[in-house]
Amino acid sequence: MIWPTTLFLHHDRDTNHPPIKSRNAPRPHFTLKDRLRSGYHRVWYEATQALRWSRRPFRPGSEGPLTNLTPSQYGRIEWLATTYHVRFEETSSPETALLNYAYLDVLDRARHAFDWTVSVNQRVCDLGSANFVYAAALHAFFHPAQLVGVEVDGHRLYCNGRSRIDYARGHIQELPHTEYVTADYCHYVRPADLITAWYPFVTPKPLRAWRLPLSLFNPGALFARVANNLLLGGQFIMINHNSNEAEVARGIAEDVGLVCTGHYVHEIPLCSRIENPVLTLWHHG
Repeated sequence: MIWPTTLFLHHDRDTNHPPIKSRNAPRPHFTLKDRLRSGYHRVWYEATQALRWSRRPFRPGSEGPLTNLTPSQYGRIEWLATTYHVRFEETSSPETALLNYAYLDVLDRARHAFDWTVSVNQRVCDLGSANFVYAAALHAFFHPAQLVGVEVDGHRLYCNGRSRIDYARGHIQELPHTEYVTADYCHYVRPADLITAWYPFVTPKPLRAWRLPLSLFNPGALFARVANNLLLGGQFIMINHNSNEAEVARGIAEDVGLVCTGHYVHEIPLCSRIENPVLTLWHHG
């Protein structure tokens, strides 16, 4: 297992197309309150980046079979476990196991919704990975030759004295060819056959909710980097919180030359949600 915290840099020409830039990304209006709150968050963000605190890999242990499931949840989880040959609950906490089944459920239903052909043994990169708690679901679905999770706030400290990177390393320690990188994806240069983004920040509100400084809000640069890192013939999979957010994201993605080839609204989520997530599939125009 490799746990790098530095970047592996490649020239843009390795992706077989010239660098792409965003032209018309929306410019949000920030209030004085937004900017003051952002300044506070920036102090903590820069402090954790400087400290880079880490103890050791950590993952809450298994508590046995999942309980308190509805009949529909139980049936769906059994189907996913059998089809993808996984039992997340055998190595992870109930919360982690259920979340991995939920992520796998979205991917599987999208695959069937638009007859999506998923190639195995690809170089897969996930951007905005948080503590990479769902890495096992990505492995089960994509069977990657290499999986890299990239998170800008990987050194965030939790109240128990552990950092986000401690949890990420714990979640991936049994997954082959898997890495966790602390970096701003806007500046992360590494080609990939397939890129995934779960709920990327395309409006400022979620960024504020996650207590990140507004200086990190740059969806145009983020999507341009996706387009530059994506190898020709590769795919970009994006999941948004709802249809409105998906429309905002669509405009930014199209602005950098990506073309949508699949659109799926997840109306029957495994776990209850206020809104229906939207998965879209993209490739180079």
